[in-house]
Amino acid sequence: MRYPLRPLLLPLLLACLLAGCATSKSPSAPATAAPCETAYTFAPGNYIIDIASGAEVVLDPLMHDFPLFCTPEQAQNALELALANGNLPDGDWRIYRLGGDFEDLAAASGRGYMLKRMAPLADWVTVKK
Repeated sequence: MRYPLRPLLLPLLLACLLAGCATSKSPSAPATAAPCETAYTFAPGNYIIDIASGAEVVLDPLMHDFPLFCTPEQAQNALELALANGNLPDGDWRIYRLGGDFEDLAAASGRGYMLKRMAPLADWVTVKK
């Protein structure tokens, strides 16, 4: 007994699967919005001297991971936790505001948001306790 339609079933099934995958994402689905506009991070305290003298200080995520936060307080809390857990060496660490939009600078990771491209430090921030 011959099955003349069998050779056509596999390509037809494959086409249906591919079409289903292509339409599984709705074109009207909203993009994930950035949680805030301004990005803050912590970095070595000696950058304050460079910023105060008018030098441009740029963080490079290829050299070091820089976590990003929406508020200076969040950055300060994360810094204190990282120091307490031994995830950062003891030293002079400060909170900085980055130049640029959070959405443009941040990449979501399993640990929150991380700096995804080089970014200038716009200013340092003092967090009051």
